Order: sequence, then structure tokens, then C-alpha cells
Amino acid sequence: MQTDRWHFPVWLWYALLCIFWWGLWGFLSKIGSAAASPLQMQILFTLGMLPVAVGMLLQMRWKLDRDPRGVTYGILCGVATGLGTLGYYAALREQNVSLVTPVTGLFPVLTVVLAVVVLRERLNKVQMGGMLLALASIVIFSI
Repeated sequence: MQTDRWHFPVWLWYALLCIFWWGLWGFLSKIGSAAASPLQMQILFTLGMLPVAVGMLLQMRWKLDRDPRGVTYGILCGVATGLGTLGYYAALREQNVSLVTPVTGLFPVLTVVLAVVVLRERLNKVQMGGMLLALASIVIFSI
């Protein structure tokens, strides 16, 4: 008798680690934004990422891929993240972290819209409903 044992997918471990670290980041950002300007928080955030980048470079034995598309999109991701984080820090100076974080956490809505429009990905009805509920949550959070 063969039993198919369910296993915890590796990607889900990574996603849970992401939730943990980003959740901690959001909390620490609120505390830091009370003492530092959004610009300073962004600079310090970038400096804080340097040890992580060095660790990854060590893991890769200092060999980076040189594909121009990969390099271009990697740099564009950094610019977009930096600008988004700057907006996040600015919002934290004006509002509670318990409101700012869930609203800014809706960034995947834009990602999905771009994936549908540009990459021609498709959503089923349940996924579309989820998107609409996510957008409705902005209104609910702002009440």
C-alpha cells in the first residue's frame, strides 16, 4: 500500500520566512521613523542591506551573472523598492503602522494587474474576487 505523504513545500518555507522578516521590518520601521526622517531611514535601510548582499556574494563566490536583461531588471527592482520604501517611511511618520502596513501590503494588486496586462497572465473568477476584496480593504482600513 502506497501512501502519498504531504510535505511542506520549500517555496512555502521561503514565503513564511519572508513574512517573518518583512513583518519585523515593518515593526522596526515604525519605531525608527519616529526618530529619523524618511530619507535617513532609506539610507540606513540600504546600509543595513549591505551585509546581506555581501553574504550572498560570498555564497556565490563573488561571481555574478552578466546577462544585461538580468542586470537591468535587478537594478530597476532596487530603484522601485527604494522609492516604495521611501514612501512607506513617509507614510509611517503620518499614520499608525497598523494602518499603513496593510494598505501598502496591497502592492501585489499592481503586480497582478501588470502581469495580466503586460505578460498576458490569466486570472480565474476566484482570483478576480480576491483582487476586488483586496481593493475593498483599502476603503475598510481607511474608515
